[in-house]
Amino acid sequence: MARLYLKKTLTGFEPADETAREQHRKYKLGEVYRADVVKPRSYRHHCLVMCLLHLTYENQDRYQDFETFRKVIAKAAGHTLEYVDLEGVVCQEAASLSYDAIPDDVEFGKVMASMLTICAHLLHDISVTDLEQEVLRYVDSHYGRP
Repeated sequence: MARLYLKKTLTGFEPADETAREQHRKYKLGEVYRADVVKPRSYRHHCLVMCLLHLTYENQDRYQDFETFRKVIAKAAGHTLEYVDLEGVVCQEAASLSYDAIPDDVEFGKVMASMLTICAHLLHDISVTDLEQEVLRYVDSHYGRP
């Protein structure tokens, strides 16, 4: 199954970028294909949360590797997967932040807001508002404004 990103135009859907255009060319003209149309989560939101995590990680001294840090913050934010192990014990582990794991911008916004609060608390000497402003500056300087 291929995943194409499409842009809605007055004449219908068109490939959104060159990668999608290359995939689109592989389909035969006149054939019928099935598609599930979903608006993907904002790339900028994804950049914001990753920058938040990286900036906080770089300014704390409790965790020695980023992946462990990311998982700790996700779990503290309540962004977890729950399962029952072989002994019947209910376990929780940090869930992914990928587009497929949280495709909805509203749900992602809740996770991001919770992570922002946790990161500000972890850094002690910065307010949520100040940390949010630092993250926005960082994103703008590295990724630009949409």
